[in-house]
Amino acid sequence: MSVAPEVAGLLDRLRKHSMTTYQHSCNVGNLVCALAEGLGLHQEEVNIITLGGLLHDIGKTQVRAAILHKAARLTAPEWEVMRRHPEFGVQILAGNEKFGVLEPLVAYHHERWDGQGYYGLGGNDIPLGARIIALADAFDAMTSCRAYQYSKNLLDGIQELAAGAGKQFDPRLVQLFFDVMPAILKRNSRRAG
Repeated sequence: MSVAPEVAGLLDRLRKHSMTTYQHSCNVGNLVCALAEGLGLHQEEVNIITLGGLLHDIGKTQVRAAILHKAARLTAPEWEVMRRHPEFGVQILAGNEKFGVLEPLVAYHHERWDGQGYYGLGGNDIPLGARIIALADAFDAMTSCRAYQYSKNLLDGIQELAAGAGKQFDPRLVQLFFDVMPAILKRNSRRAG
């Protein structure tokens, strides 16, 4: 699936709209790639899930920056707009037939293992790529500074993932995350150094 120029264009659009969301999407893409590789998936599937991770929040380009970066609690109408970002993302991707395979990953990245997510899918009914993205998305959101929250430290983020295993997250993926995390941290520290 050769979509590099189209992906670069969408990521540039996201970067211009919200640098915070762009950086988060890059972090999620990195985590998702490591998790998909850790599962031993075929390289093409790893690539698709990684692209899904990079573009999971592309729908936020349709959410006003004042809502995205609001430091206070969102009002009910603002929350409804924010909650629609997966739907907006699917609409953006639908404009390119090459992205059809990414649409379920973007659409369902806020589903929960226990079925209490945005659309009510649960367990293995959630596409594997969307389950991987949900885990990486939540971990990066927890451990990153946002306008509306202080970041958790690494240990608190790990503890929250462990507490969410079997509820919010696929328990098998949580264990895999813990298994691959040392390699991710080592790789990231080499990049920073």
